[in-house]
Amino acid sequence: MNKIVGAIYPIPAQLVDRLFEDNTKVFVKYVAHKTTKLAPKHKVIFYASHGSKKLVGEGIIEKVEFLTPEEAITKYKEFLFLTKDEIYDYVKMSPSRTLSKEMLTLVLKRLKKYRKPIQYHKPITMAGQYLSSSEYNSLMQKEEE
Repeated sequence: MNKIVGAIYPIPAQLVDRLFEDNTKVFVKYVAHKTTKLAPKHKVIFYASHGSKKLVGEGIIEKVEFLTPEEAITKYKEFLFLTKDEIYDYVKMSPSRTLSKEMLTLVLKRLKKYRKPIQYHKPITMAGQYLSSSEYNSLMQKEEE
C-alpha cells in the first residue's frame, strides 16, 4: 500500500502568482467531510485550473485546522491566500456552503513555484485528490526533466 504524502488541489490560474510571491501561506478549501488524511509535513501540490491543466508548485503543511470563514479571517488575516471578499464570494458559490460551515485550513511553509509547470493528464476535480509517495516521486522526476 502506497502511503499518502499529500494532496493536489486546484487553484484558479489567475491566483497562482499570489500564492507563491506574496506573503500568503494559509490555504482554505471547502471539503465534503470535516475529516482529512492530511497532516503536518504532508505536501500540497497546486494545480492551475481553468484550462492550464498544469501543476505549478507546492508547499509543506505546518498545521491542519477546520475553521469557519470568520475564524480563518480573524486568525490569519493577511496570511490568507484569498482576500476577505474572495472568501465571502467562495462561500456564496454553492448553496451547501454557509458562514458556519468549517473549511479545511492549511498553514503552509516552504512554498515553491516549479521552474517549469508539470503537465498533468488526470482530471483534478474541485475536491482535489490525495497523492501517494510513488505518484509524488513520479511527478518530481517530470519536474527535473
